[in-house]
Amino acid sequence: MNNIYSKTKLQENSKDKVFENSYSLVDYKYLNSFNVEVSKINEEIIAEYPLSFILNDKYVNTFLCTPYNLEELIVGFLKTKGYIENKKSLLKFEINESERFAKVTIQEKQKNQDEQIIFLNSLDYITCAPVKSNIKINYDTIYSIMDKNLNSSELFKNTGGVHSVSVFNFDKKIVTCEDVARHNAMDKAIGFCVLNDITLKDKIVAVSGRISLEMILKAAMTQIPIVVSKSAPTNLSIELSKKLNITLIGFVRGRRMNIYANPQRVIKK
Repeated sequence: MNNIYSKTKLQENSKDKVFENSYSLVDYKYLNSFNVEVSKINEEIIAEYPLSFILNDKYVNTFLCTPYNLEELIVGFLKTKGYIENKKSLLKFEINESERFAKVTIQEKQKNQDEQIIFLNSLDYITCAPVKSNIKINYDTIYSIMDKNLNSSELFKNTGGVHSVSVFNFDKKIVTCEDVARHNAMDKAIGFCVLNDITLKDKIVAVSGRISLEMILKAAMTQIPIVVSKSAPTNLSIELSKKLNITLIGFVRGRRMNIYANPQRVIKK
């Protein structure tokens, strides 16, 4: 049987000193001193908090999150994963912050007859209903809401370590949520709206980071028609946006943007 490790015999003129017939390890040389001044400073570091989630007495997930708005995080997760329709589905809710777990009991959600099956590959698929919305938005409003989203994050200003997600009713901000993970920030913003009976069918979501398939799926599960980001989308997020009738806009910076899917919702004055 062949050894999975390769053995290398060094040339006689090699400057590295390694035993003959030894495993192929490299002895790197590096500087261990620098002619610079060193000082100690105090710095705010963003917290990463593990929160285990138990749903109907079964372990579901452990969130690695920023430890605030935990109720909104859990409710948003339940909504975007299709477990609940609204807050009336929540029968029992407990968060134990010292022990770092959440326990929730819900009633079963009725199946949505409008859901479509979208295959990711031959072994996996997602089910989701297309977004039904005729909302129109002026391109000046898009520039405005992205500016508000990026400038509203105090945690980012202090630590540089979080993503922010904001929900807008046109140019009026409803909520901004922050987290070390952008999908957690999205769940927190959605959870806030669920808990406050705010419909998302005519709202715009502004995101500080990259748009992945997961982010678009969360938008679709809550019927959000427009997703805006300062960063790039992935190819799968573009494909899913087209299939589920979501307007996807990226690279919103200054007075420019790229519209990747369903541009009919973006209008001029």
